[in-house]
Order: sequence, then C-alpha cells, then structure tokens
Amino acid sequence: MGWEGRRNVSVQAATIERGGPDRRARRLELAGAGLLSAAMATAGVLAYAFQILAARTLTTNEYGQIGALWAALFIAVVVLFRPLEQTTSRAIADRLARGDEAASVLRSVAAVYCCLLVLVAIAAALAWEPLTRTLFGGTNFLTLMLVLGVAGYGVQYVARGILGGLRQFRALSGIHVGDGSIRLLAALPLLAVASKDVAAVALAVAGIGGALVPLWRSRREIAAVREGSPAQPFHMRAAVGFAVPAAVIAGSDQLLVNGAPLLVLGSSGGDKTRQAAIVFAATMLVRIPVFLFSGVAGSLLPNFTRLQAERDHGHVTRAVARVCVLFVGVTAVFVAAAAVAGPAAMKFLYGSEYVASSSDLALLGLGAGAYLFAATISQALLARALGARAAVAWAASALLFVAVFRFTGGSELHRVSLAVATGMVANTLLLALTLALSRRTRTQSATQPRVR
Repeated sequence: MGWEGRRNVSVQAATIERGGPDRRARRLELAGAGLLSAAMATAGVLAYAFQILAARTLTTNEYGQIGALWAALFIAVVVLFRPLEQTTSRAIADRLARGDEAASVLRSVAAVYCCLLVLVAIAAALAWEPLTRTLFGGTNFLTLMLVLGVAGYGVQYVARGILGGLRQFRALSGIHVGDGSIRLLAALPLLAVASKDVAAVALAVAGIGGALVPLWRSRREIAAVREGSPAQPFHMRAAVGFAVPAAVIAGSDQLLVNGAPLLVLGSSGGDKTRQAAIVFAATMLVRIPVFLFSGVAGSLLPNFTRLQAERDHGHVTRAVARVCVLFVGVTAVFVAAAAVAGPAAMKFLYGSEYVASSSDLALLGLGAGAYLFAATISQALLARALGARAAVAWAASALLFVAVFRFTGGSELHRVSLAVATGMVANTLLLALTLALSRRTRTQSATQPRVR
C-alpha cells in the first residue's frame, strides 16, 4: 500500500474512532479557537495597559502622535503582510491535508517578503518628509520607528502564517502574548521618563520580538514541511494570485478598524491632533471583540481550508452560521455596555480630557460587533478561493466608511462612529449575500447532470 493509501486509511479510522464525519468536522472547524481567543484576550489586556500608560504619561498631543504611529503601523503591516500570512496559512494547510510537501511554500513566501521589504524601504525614502510632517509633527524618530516596526511585524506575520498552516496553535498563541508583553515591558520607562520616543520604540520592537521564541520552539515542526509527496511545487505566482484580493481585504479592513485617527488628522480644522487622540482612545476602548476575534481568525482559515480540501463544504457553511449566531449575543451585550459604561470608562482609563457620548460609543460598539460577522464570513470565502468576491464587498464598505465620514456633520468622534457603524454593517450584509450566492451556485452545479 502506498503512502497516499495509508493516509486515507488512517483518516477513515480516525473518523470512525471519533464518532463519524460530523463529529470530526465539528471538532476540526474550531480547533484552536479557544486557545487563541484566550491568548488574544491576554494580548488585548496588555495592549490596553500600554495605551493607558501612554495616555496617562504623555500630553494629549503626544498621545495623538502615538495614536497616529499605531494606526499607520498596523495599516501598513496588515495591508502588506496579512495577505502573505493568509496565503502561507492556507497553502500549508491545504498541501499538508493532501499529503504534499510544503517547503516550496516557505521558499516562495520568503521571496515575497524580501521583495516587500525592498518596496517598504523605497516608499519610506520617497515619502519620509510628508509622513514626518503630517503624522508626527516633524519628529523623524517616529518615522524611523514606523519603518522598523513594519519590517519587524512582517517577520511576525509570516511566522503566524507558518504556524497557523501547521495548526501549531499553542505557538501561535505565544506570538500574540509575546507581542503584547514586549510592548508593555518596553514602555515601562514611561513611568520615569514621559517621552513619546519610548512609546514609539515599544511599538516598533514588539513585532519581531514576539515571534522569535515561538519560531525557535517550533523549529522541528517547521522542518517537517519537507516531508510528504513531491507534488507540483508551490510557486510565487500562486502566492501572488491569492494575496492580491487578500491585500484588498486587508487594506479595507484596516481603514475601517485603524484608519479613523488618520482621517481626522487629514481633515480640515484646528486642534486635529487632540481630536485624533480622543478618536483613537474611543476606538481602542470598544475594540475588545476585535482583539478576541483576531485569535479565532488565526484558526478558522487553516481549519476551513482543511475541510475544503477534504470536500467537506457543508460543514464550513454550518460552522460560519454557528459562530455568527454566537456573535449576535456578543454584539448586543457589547453595544449596551459601551452605551452605559463607555463614557465613564473613557475618563477613568484615559483621563478627564477624553470625553465621549453614549450614542457615539454605542455606534462604535455596533461596528465592532459587525466586524466579527464580516471577518468570519471572509475566512470561509478565502478558504473556498473566493477572495476576489470578498474583496469587492470590503472595498465597497471602506469607500462607504470614508464617504460617511466626509459628508456628515457633528464632532470628529460622531462622524467616525457613524462611519464605522455604517461601513461595518454594510460589509456584513454584502459578505453574507456573497456567501449565500456562492453556496447556491455550488449546489446548482452539483445537481446539474454532466454533459457527456
């Protein structure tokens, strides 16, 4: 019996032993989600501790610049490297599920990372002066930390893709916790020296610092990707083909999640840095569901991809439905909590200058809840290689977000809150419709007689 035959027999035996294909699929679809959610909850607490420490020790204008650095850093990182993470995770999970080697995936991804790093260096050199003037009030050091942070987080995102594809969820959890821990530890000197440069260094070093130990501890599992059938190698063009729509999704995602302070800084009117600080604090306050989901998302894509590779399409759709039903309750609770306790929490955590209304925080909470639905459905569409359709929905929602912010009135925070809620809810509806239509098309194709 060949290697592939032994693999099929072992899979069938494992299925029978565990109680049938339905029970096995139920276990697989959310494998690692609990562990990663706990890790992201810890990382979220650490991130909030960093934010509160920076807000309490820096002036409002300085904290506004750190908010701009945070937003610019994660927008750049997610746009450039989350597609690479998802490409890596999906390709490794798919090839291992089929019994193929995955070393060619690592070679292609490493080449893409190096190319992106060169592009970052060129873009930084060309845009250095306007970035420094517009975002950081002329402080070159913050621009330097932005560039170094992007490079370091690029390594982390590649590591997350590798460990996710291998379904090494314990090591992946270690990256999330390590990231938040290093950021907070590096920021502790703020207690003695209130310097925005210290906060900027903490942001920059967290990316690569959080990835080193989990990568080292998983070196044997990573080396094992050479095993398996020497099938058609994974080429760079395959990585690019998946990564392009994923990049559109990532860019739209980050505009909706992290782009608000940058929109405020780019708008007309005085005291923009102070308003950006308030917006940044408010959006961070209601981002708890997003932090938690980031861990779940790290497990959904490789798990859904494995089910797709095994042609278990129905379980993916049912898994999405079950997760979204759970999110209905989470969103309702969170919107109510943001409305009732949000204004007091803003002042208590950040200081008396950070004022926000109940209605604005409730709208931000609704946007955060809608994000959970949208991101879950996106993982299913990416697993089905329908990233282009998902990208259309995300791009349209991001444009709607910018339009609502641009053409509505009121305070900067109110405009942001309304824009976030509108964009995220519209995105959820568009993605749900896309998934429903894709399932209907697949069902019709399966029931149509073949033409001989």
